[in-house]
Amino acid sequence: MRRTISAVLVVLGCVCAPLALVGFWMADRAIGTGRYVETVAPLAENSTVQDDVADRVTAAIAEPMRELDTSVPDHTARMAVDKVVTGDRFPGIWRWANQVAHRRMSGDPQGGNLVLDLTPVYEMAKGELEHEGVPSATRLPALHPEIELLSATDLVRAVTIRDVLAPWRWVTLSLSIVLLAVGAALAEDRLCALVGVGLGLAGGVTVLAVLLVVVRDTALSDVADDGAQGRVFVTVFDALTRSLWTGIRALFAVGLVVAAVAFAVRHVRSSSRPPGGGARSPGGGAHEGRG
Repeated sequence: MRRTISAVLVVLGCVCAPLALVGFWMADRAIGTGRYVETVAPLAENSTVQDDVADRVTAAIAEPMRELDTSVPDHTARMAVDKVVTGDRFPGIWRWANQVAHRRMSGDPQGGNLVLDLTPVYEMAKGELEHEGVPSATRLPALHPEIELLSATDLVRAVTIRDVLAPWRWVTLSLSIVLLAVGAALAEDRLCALVGVGLGLAGGVTVLAVLLVVVRDTALSDVADDGAQGRVFVTVFDALTRSLWTGIRALFAVGLVVAAVAFAVRHVRSSSRPPGGGARSPGGGAHEGRG
C-alpha cells in the first residue's frame, strides 16, 4: 500500500510540473500586452512576415485594380507594397497590429477570429501607387486586409487554458514539489523513487514538447493551409514559445540529472554491501564461556 501511494504521488507531481511551467510561461509572455508585443516586435524584420504581409495586401489591391484598369500589371502593386513592408514605418505598424490583436485576446474571446489588421499597410501602398502616378489608385476602395492568427474556436480554447493555468501557477508548482517530496519520502527505496522522480519529470516535459509540436503542425493545420496566414502564425508561435522551449530543455535536463545521480548512488551502495547482506563478527558472533 505504501509503495502504491508513493508511486501515485510521484506521478501526480510529475504531471503538475509541466503544467506549472506552462502557467509561468503564459504569465510571462501571453498575458501582458507589453511583454507580448516586445516578443513579436522583432518579427517586423523577418523576411517571412514581410513576404506574407505583402502577399496578403497585394492580393487585396490587385483584384479591384484589375477591375479599374487592366493595363496596370500586378507587379506594380507588389512593388508598392514591398516598399511599405521594408520601410521604416512598418515596424510601428506591426507593433500596432499586434497590440490590437492581443487586447482583443485579453477581452472577450467570443467575438470572432483573432486577426492582424493590415489596413495601414494597404493605405500606405495606395499612397505609394498614387505617388507613382497610377491613376486608378485614387479609386481603390477602402479595404481592410488581415491575417488570421487564431480561429474563434481556437481563441476560446487558448484563453481558457491561459485563464486556468496562469493564475494557479504558484499553486501548481508548490503542489508538484510537495507531491514529489512526500512520494519520495514514503518510498521504501528512496533512491529508486528519486530515479522515478527524475525520469518522470523528463517524461512529463517530453509529453509537453510533443503537444507543442502537435499544436504547431497538426491541430492548427486549418490555419496553416491558408498560405500567408499559416506562415505568419507559425512565425509568431515560434517566437512566443522560444522561452517555453528553454524551460522544457532545462526541466528535462534536471530530471535526467536527478535520475542519473540517484541511480549512481544506489548502484554504489548496492555494490559496497558485503555478500550475505552484512558483516559478521569474528567467530560467528559466539561468546566463549568458562568451562
